[in-house]
Amino acid sequence: MKKKLPFIALFLLVVGLIVWKYVHRKVELEKVPIILGHGGMGVRSQITLDSKHSIEKALAFPIEGTEVDVRMTLDNVLIAYHDEDLPNLSGCPGFVWEKTYSSIYECSHGAFHKAEPVDALDTLLSFPWKDGTIFSFDLKLEPDMDSLRLAQFQAQIIKLIDRLPQFKFLVESQELELLVDMKKAGVKAELFLYAQEAVSAISSVKEYQLDGVSINGDFITKEQIREAQQSNVKVMIWGTGSVFSNREFLGMDADIIQTDGIKSMVTILGR
Repeated sequence: MKKKLPFIALFLLVVGLIVWKYVHRKVELEKVPIILGHGGMGVRSQITLDSKHSIEKALAFPIEGTEVDVRMTLDNVLIAYHDEDLPNLSGCPGFVWEKTYSSIYECSHGAFHKAEPVDALDTLLSFPWKDGTIFSFDLKLEPDMDSLRLAQFQAQIIKLIDRLPQFKFLVESQELELLVDMKKAGVKAELFLYAQEAVSAISSVKEYQLDGVSINGDFITKEQIREAQQSNVKVMIWGTGSVFSNREFLGMDADIIQTDGIKSMVTILGR
């Protein structure tokens, strides 16, 4: 039996390689979507979401850009951060909008953030990313945000985008009114309504002449995507992270895909 072990191991290795090659076989598409990382390398990565390290690693792959979650601190600083609050083990728990940026930056060097600081958005975008890189800002508003804070948030986003014409920007928000106001203000970005349901979202985008819908790929069908595109509504889908779901999402013919599985995505695209 011991003499057979090397042959068994070799057989399993060959079979595993064949299976891997088949699973990661190249897809053939008439129209290749724009591929974005989700917060950089995505939620499945060991690297902190939205951090410079995560975005840097994501953009080292042949993809067009990345989504970035955006919140605003007590002192009106935009930061790249997903959650509403800092966890207890940070030593300074509490909601982002109740803290100044300096206090968040200091806390974010702790263990909860794997010693990666929470960057101010303008600092994050000041690194020499490739011209033409797409950044999709997922605007995370605090609950019951008053009109003054909302206006400050909007103004900060527009000001930042105006300062960085070398990049292409998309803006995602669940707040339809905010997107409409940004359109009226002439923001130099494509505006996407972040939706939980496809039909009404597509209707709203058409009514207010926005650019598109951002939605989990499980909540929209290929037929709905096609109908949206026929009305000049772009569709950005997210919620994929495995080679299998990447392949499934590519078959939906969306305009943009945010993925948590960048490596398998570029492999099956043959990039």
